[in-house]
Amino acid sequence: MYKNEENQEQFPDGGKEAYMVLFGSFFGLIVDFGIANSMGALESYVSTHQLQDIESSRVSWVFSIHLGVMYLGGIIFGEFFDKYGAKMPLILGTLLIFTGLILTSECKELYQFILLFSVITAIGTSMSMHPLIGSLSHWFLKKRAFVISFATCGGLVGSSIFPVMLQRLYDQVGFKWAIKFLAFIGLICMCISVFFVKGRELMKKEDSANEELATSFQNDNFFRKTVEFSLLKNLKFVTLTFSVFLAEIISMSTLTYLSSYAINHNINELKSYLLITIVNVSGIPGRIVSGYLADSYGRFNIMIVTCVFTTIFIFTIWLPAGSNLALLYVFLVLFGVSSSAVLSLIGASVSQICSSTNFGAWYGKLYFYLSFLSILGIFVSSLIIGLGTKSDYRNFILFEGCLSAGSVFAWLIARHVNVGLSLCKF
Repeated sequence: MYKNEENQEQFPDGGKEAYMVLFGSFFGLIVDFGIANSMGALESYVSTHQLQDIESSRVSWVFSIHLGVMYLGGIIFGEFFDKYGAKMPLILGTLLIFTGLILTSECKELYQFILLFSVITAIGTSMSMHPLIGSLSHWFLKKRAFVISFATCGGLVGSSIFPVMLQRLYDQVGFKWAIKFLAFIGLICMCISVFFVKGRELMKKEDSANEELATSFQNDNFFRKTVEFSLLKNLKFVTLTFSVFLAEIISMSTLTYLSSYAINHNINELKSYLLITIVNVSGIPGRIVSGYLADSYGRFNIMIVTCVFTTIFIFTIWLPAGSNLALLYVFLVLFGVSSSAVLSLIGASVSQICSSTNFGAWYGKLYFYLSFLSILGIFVSSLIIGLGTKSDYRNFILFEGCLSAGSVFAWLIARHVNVGLSLCKF
């Protein structure tokens, strides 16, 4: 579990400073992951208002590009965090998220949503994501999965609150002020993270970041590191990346189209938005428990178990549910619990195949390659949904179930590449 870390005894794994970093990371991820997991509330509104005359497959580009850009930035911002610490990317990310959301509130055309929400806002979330997760790997080792899982619960808090909040604000003050209200909440949470989050090994570098940044850019060291693709030769990295993609795209595509699915099955708009909240609230205890179990029994092992349960729930509950609201509630609670490990254990899984000193680069490059796969995954989902008939949504559920089954085999292969058939803690 810890073979890639030198000086294992030097990790604090607790204490005031470490838990303050955890506190700041939690608030930052309310915004960073909260927005990404709340896109269904935006998709279901703009597809029936501002972009109602545009095909759903074209509207889906707003959200697939957002995920793609958020992940694509990892190739730069992961390395940026490793070299310069947490403060600078958090400050810049905060400004971009706030600016992007404020301008998104004024959007009326497809290209405007793509430029302001899918690009500017997503760059801000990408820039912030790596220090919010990566800083925790500097302070925790044996508790790493648990603290990262706890911090990512901030994203579940955001994605539980934001859809319901937006739905109510759409009716009360309109789309423009609803998104602006979201922007100011995001600004407050991100300012808390800027104040508390810092990297342990890189604290001295943060003090002189501006001087080093100028020097590094001049001699091209920074850019040369960001564009090298040697990790594609590392089978451990490649198998982990593909496993993460399959597991994560199931969660992302389900949350993106869940409200539209519910509306299509004659469930009113308020309850449709609440469905997203049910998934996210259910994921909070599931995420904390999975983090604890991952530290105790192995991160890859727990990923395999959760993917097995997700597959079972999709085929046995969601597929026959249709418009049965009671059965749909049961599925969403169980799906929220089983799929919650995906986002929370990604960082901890990456840390098992690299050290904390280059965690940002590995984590960032994983998301860089994930960006292309995510854009493709969301787009394929939109093509399967097509015109949005009940038959189309049934095909979408079958597609999700097949992806989930595939993710089980992908995680088994990734584990085999690392430890073979050994029944060990990994």
